[in-house]
Amino acid sequence: MMLRRTFLVYFTAIILIFQAGPLKALEGGLPTSIQKLVGEDALYSVDFLVFHRVAQAELRFSATDQPGIFRAVLVGRTLGVVSRLSGERTQTYMSLMELSPDGSLRTIEHTARIVKRRWGRWQDRLRHYRYDYEHGKILDEKTREGVPSKLKEYDIPEGLHPVDMLTAFYNLRIGVYGSLERGSRLLIPTYTRGEFTKIEVRILTHEQQAEQNIFPAQGLLLQVMIDPEIFDTRSGNLYVWFNDAGVPERGIVEDLIGAGDVIGYLDREGL
Repeated sequence: MMLRRTFLVYFTAIILIFQAGPLKALEGGLPTSIQKLVGEDALYSVDFLVFHRVAQAELRFSATDQPGIFRAVLVGRTLGVVSRLSGERTQTYMSLMELSPDGSLRTIEHTARIVKRRWGRWQDRLRHYRYDYEHGKILDEKTREGVPSKLKEYDIPEGLHPVDMLTAFYNLRIGVYGSLERGSRLLIPTYTRGEFTKIEVRILTHEQQAEQNIFPAQGLLLQVMIDPEIFDTRSGNLYVWFNDAGVPERGIVEDLIGAGDVIGYLDREGL
């Protein structure tokens, strides 16, 4: 049941933290151009316990036909035995975002959709968020099998500029939150499930990285901390490792309750 209920949630967390690279431009304090990200299409795979390539995800970033409006899409699918255990599950995340005058991206819409088979029948669950900056609200709506629930509205706290996780990490890539220097700490405001919270990102020092012997000593290691309840972990800790070329190659979601660690990596064989 643990695997059936939560596997792709953890898998998604790994893929989201992979989006923060490459880092060379950020380390030098020069933001990566949005235009350089347009057209990106990457494939990632996941190992779980003793199983290899139990899931894959494709991440795409594109421009729309409207100037300054961009779309990010992440599609994750379980494979093989895990696919059967998880009900042939597919999770799709889409963010529509706009480029603000200050150079940052802000969320216009974000949707999360889960399609799976349960007891021989297909289920389709969708959650849609719309960011209404003019009125300072976030509109939150669930849909099940095409039937929407009551629309909920949440007031955005004054002075807060929350973004969804996809938009947050593309902002990280273009340097909105500053350069990624060892020992630094970033706090990114976000919204999820009726709550306004923050994603914490720490760029580990050489000494701190050496303590994480799962990762190589070279490159750069980031620790991302999210509320443990979101992903049902004991610590809420996620790690992503970048090689010397600034390419995100490996990530771990740590201490899954009742399961252990989930490892994600760039699938070079699938590129």
